[in-house]
Amino acid sequence: MTTFPASAGKTMKSIFCGVLSLNLLMLSAAFAAEPWEPGGTLDACLEAMLKERPGIVTGWQQSGGGQAPPYVISVLNPEGNNAEAFCDPAKPANFQFSNKMGLFRYSMYQRATIPEAKARASAPEIFTGPVRVTSMEMSVGVSGKPAYKYQMFLPSNHKATVEIDAITGRLNKGQVD
Repeated sequence: MTTFPASAGKTMKSIFCGVLSLNLLMLSAAFAAEPWEPGGTLDACLEAMLKERPGIVTGWQQSGGGQAPPYVISVLNPEGNNAEAFCDPAKPANFQFSNKMGLFRYSMYQRATIPEAKARASAPEIFTGPVRVTSMEMSVGVSGKPAYKYQMFLPSNHKATVEIDAITGRLNKGQVD
């Protein structure tokens, strides 16, 4: 029977913990492989923009390509002013907001209980293959229910639209053009 000194057990435990930590780190990075996925560069822009202009994100759209594409993001503030600004994820700061025309009731958009990032992650699940999500628009229907509408491209280069109920998280409709 071979015996090992107590320090060997501690070393093995340290190695095991290091490998486990590295795997968990790589796993979280894998979830943000696309810029629009939760934890990706879009979230960095959304977070920075909401710090500068507190409110509800009512839309975003990719405004370029690459691994860290820029975005145009719309934010509705509690006073009912909906404004949009350009965000470069490499330097998300100093936003120049321009007001959008229209009347917006903040309380109607507050009804959304499903976080946008969760809806964004579930929207492409009805399609097979790698889907590229390019934009989101939040709207409130005549019945007063908010919904997230996502535009995306499928591997076949078809354009698809998915609408997710912002209260229940259920799929309202999906369409391929």
